[in-house]
Amino acid sequence: MEIIIGHNNIDFDCAASMLAAKKIYPDARLVLPENVGRDIREFINMYEDVFNFIEENEVCGEDLTRIIIVDTHSSSRIGKFKDYVQKPEIEVIIYDHHLVCDNEIISPIMRLEEVGANTTIMVEELKRRGIDISPVEATILALGIYVDTNSLIFSGTTARDAYALAYLLEKEANLSVIEGLTLNRLTIGQQELSQLMNKNIFVESISGYEVGFALVKVDKYVDDAAYLTRKILEERDLDALFSILRMGKKTYIIGRSMTEDIDLSVIMKLIGGGGHKGAASAKSDETDLDKLYNQIKSLLKENIRPALKVKDIMSSPVKTVSEDTTIDEVYDIMLKFGHSGMPVITGNKITGIISRRDVDKAKAHGYGNAPVKAYMSKKVITVDLEESVKEVRELFAEHGIGRLPVLKDNEMVGIVTRTDIIRALYGGKYKRKNKTEGSRSEIGKEYTSENLSYKLNELPQKVLNVLKSAGKMADDEGYSAYVVGGFVRDLILGVENLDIDIVIEGDAVAFAQKFASQINAKITVHEKFQTAYVYIDEDLQIDFVTARKEYYEFPGSLPIIETGTIKDDLFRRDFTINCIAMKLNGDEFGKVVDFYGGRRDLYDGVIRILYNLSFIEDPTRIIRAVRFEQRYGFLMDEKTEEFAIKAVKSDVLDKLSIERINTEFFYMLKEKNAAKMLQRLKELGLLKKAYPEMELSDQLINLMEKSDNQWEDFYIGLINKKNIDKILIYLLVLHSNMSVDKVHASADRMRLKKEYKDEILRFIEVKDLNLPALVAEGNLSNYDVYSMFTGLSLESLYVISIMFDDRVRDAVLVYINNLSQIKTEITGKDIMELGIAPGPEIKRILQAVLKEKINGKIFTYDDEINFVKNLLEQEN
Repeated sequence: MEIIIGHNNIDFDCAASMLAAKKIYPDARLVLPENVGRDIREFINMYEDVFNFIEENEVCGEDLTRIIIVDTHSSSRIGKFKDYVQKPEIEVIIYDHHLVCDNEIISPIMRLEEVGANTTIMVEELKRRGIDISPVEATILALGIYVDTNSLIFSGTTARDAYALAYLLEKEANLSVIEGLTLNRLTIGQQELSQLMNKNIFVESISGYEVGFALVKVDKYVDDAAYLTRKILEERDLDALFSILRMGKKTYIIGRSMTEDIDLSVIMKLIGGGGHKGAASAKSDETDLDKLYNQIKSLLKENIRPALKVKDIMSSPVKTVSEDTTIDEVYDIMLKFGHSGMPVITGNKITGIISRRDVDKAKAHGYGNAPVKAYMSKKVITVDLEESVKEVRELFAEHGIGRLPVLKDNEMVGIVTRTDIIRALYGGKYKRKNKTEGSRSEIGKEYTSENLSYKLNELPQKVLNVLKSAGKMADDEGYSAYVVGGFVRDLILGVENLDIDIVIEGDAVAFAQKFASQINAKITVHEKFQTAYVYIDEDLQIDFVTARKEYYEFPGSLPIIETGTIKDDLFRRDFTINCIAMKLNGDEFGKVVDFYGGRRDLYDGVIRILYNLSFIEDPTRIIRAVRFEQRYGFLMDEKTEEFAIKAVKSDVLDKLSIERINTEFFYMLKEKNAAKMLQRLKELGLLKKAYPEMELSDQLINLMEKSDNQWEDFYIGLINKKNIDKILIYLLVLHSNMSVDKVHASADRMRLKKEYKDEILRFIEVKDLNLPALVAEGNLSNYDVYSMFTGLSLESLYVISIMFDDRVRDAVLVYINNLSQIKTEITGKDIMELGIAPGPEIKRILQAVLKEKINGKIFTYDDEINFVKNLLEQEN
C-alpha cells in the first residue's frame, strides 16, 4: 500500500501539495490527519471528489510499501506514521520547502528546496514529468501558493513561486474561486479571539525592531489563529508579532515577521517548533504565558541582528556650503562630487538645504552670481544619529525629500540620502536563485555574517600576522584600518589572492612608514597619491592607501583625489563586488563593511556599477567588468550592461588615452578566459571602437581557444621544454587575419614593443607567403622547412601548428626538435684554409654545407670538408 501524508493540522499549501503528489503517484492514497481546522475541512468537503481522502485509522501499517510526505520532514508532525518511516522495507519520498526542522526524517529520495510554498515544488515536478492538470486542479494548486505566500508578498516568496502561479493560470486556474476561498469570514470564536489578542497586545523595542506580543487564554481551541496573527501584524505595522495562546489544554505560539532580520525559524526551533523565516510556530504544555514571553524575548535579543540605525549608513563628514556661496560655485561643487543636494550652514548650525533642481532653475534665470541663501529651502527636516532606518524611510515617504541632515546634540554630523536607505533595506538580502536549485544547503555565512574573522584566520600565518599587526597599530595611533577590494572579494569567494590593500582613515603614508619601521620592512612612498607600498618579503607586499574620495573633471580623465572616509573610498571603486571592506582594528577585527550590497552581488553572480555615470567617468571599467564576468562566471546586471553599451556608443572612448585602454586590454590577455572576454567586448561594441583593425571572427575566437587547449599536447612533443609568452600567442592570433599595413597600424595603436611587432610581421610573412607551399605541395625537403621556420619564435611556431593540419604541426615539431638543432662542425677558418678569402663567399659555402647536412646527405666533420672540396672543384 502507498500513501501520501502531510503534517498535522494541514493547511492549504499542504493539501494542494498532497493533491499534486497524487497526480505523480496515482496508486497512492491521500491520508487525512486527525486534527483538521474548520476552513480546511470545509475546503476538502467542497472538493471531496478531487481529493478522495481516507482517514488515518483506515491505514494498516503492516501493508505499507511507500510513504510520500509533503510540506514537512519532521517525524514529530506526522502522527502515528513516525513509527513507520524508519522501517527499511518502506520507501520514503519527501517534498518539503522547510530546509531545517526538528526530528528530521532522512531519506535517499528527498527534495528540500527553499521556496515560498511547497506547492511550487510539486508544480515544477508535474511540469518536469509532463503531467497535465485540469482547471479545477490548477485552481487548488494556485490556492496553496497564494495562501502560503500571502499572495506573493511574504519575504520568503521566490521567483519560482511566481512562475509556478503563471503556469497554473495558463492551465485556467480560477482566480474568482481563489478569492472566495481566501476571504476569511471570521467565526464568532475567531472574532472573540481577535478582540482578546488586540486587547492584550503590547509592543517592545528589541534591537531596534518593534515586536508585538499577544498573550491570551481561552477555554477551547480556535481555528486559524495564524491568520489572526498575520492580520494584526499588518494592521499595527509591526516588525514581528508573537501570539502566545493558551487554547484548551495546549499553548500555541505563532510567529509572523515582516523582516528577514528576525528569523522566526531559528526562534521557534529553540522552543521545540519550526517553520520559515517569516512564519513559524510551536506548541507547548506550558501554562505560564509570561514565562514563554520572557523566554522568547531573551531568544530574540540573542538571535536577531540589531536594526540598522542612521549612524550606520550616513555619509560623514558632509560637504557643505555657506549661505554666501554663489549658485555657480554650488553648481561646480555638485558637478564635481556628483551631489544632488547640499546642506547650507552658518557656523555649526544648519540653516538650509539647496537641491540640484533649485540650482539649475536659478542658473537658467541668470542668477548664477546670487548667494545660495536666496534659493535654499529654509525648512530643514533632520534626523537624530540614533534613529532607525525604518523611521527615516517613513520621513522620506512622508515629506517627499531626497536627503536628511543627521544631527547629534543639535550639530550636523552626517547626511543620509534616499539611496542610502534603499541600499540599507535591499542591499543586504543575500539570496542567490541558483543556490536553492536542487540544493539543501543554507546560504554560506561568508555572505551573511557581520564578522568574517574566521575567514581571515584561514590565511597563511605570515599574512594573518601582518593584518593583525596593522590593526593593533591602528588602535595605538587612533586610526581605523580596513582591508579592502579584490582581496576581500576573493576571500569571500574562496579564491586565493594575496594582493592586499589596506585603507587608513587618516594619513596612510605616515602610518605605513611607522609600520614598516616597526617590522623592519622596505617601503616606497607616493605622496601625490597618498599611498605607500610596504614590502614584507619577496612574496608579500602590502599597499597602504589613505581613505579618499574621487571626482573626474571630464569623462575619461584621471581622477582628482581628496581625503575622505571608508564609505567615500569604497564608493569610488568600480563595482559593488569590489566595494567590500573588513575592519582590522582589534575589537572589530574581521567586521564586514558593505555599504553597497557587494556580498549580495557576489552571491548572485552580478557585476553592478555603483552609479549611472561610472562608465562615462572611466570607460576602462567596461573592460574590467568583462574580465570579472568571465573570470568568475558572473554577468553584468541589465542596467550596468545598458550603461556600458551607451558609453561605447558615445564619444567617451575618444577622450580616453590609448595607453589606458591598452593597460586594461593587456591585463585581460593575461586572464584564463581571454577569448571569451574578447568575444564579450565585441558584443558590447568596444573592441571595434578601440581597435578598428581587429576583425574578431568566430574562426579567430576558436583559434584563441585552441591556443589554450592544445598547448599541453604541443609541450609534451617538445624535447627541450621552454616557457612561452601567452600574450604574444594571443597577439599573433589576433593579427593573423590582417594585412601587413593593418598589422603596422594595430601594433602602433597598441603601443607594442618592437620585439612583438617584429615577430608578428615575420609570422604574417611566413603564414601568407611560405606556408601555402608546404600545405599545397607536401613534398618539401627538410631544408625547405628549415628555411621557412628559421627566425620564428616558439610562440609563432606554435600558432602555425594549430592553424593548419597535422602535416604542418608535424613539420613544426620536426623543425623545433631536430632541424633547428643541426649545426655545421666546420667553421669559416676551415674554409679559408681551403683557399677561400674572407668575405661573403664563406657564408654562402657554410650555408650550402648546412643545407646538405639538414637534408641528411652529410653527417660528420670529414663529410663536411669533403663536400666543400667537391663544391669548390665543381665551381672551378
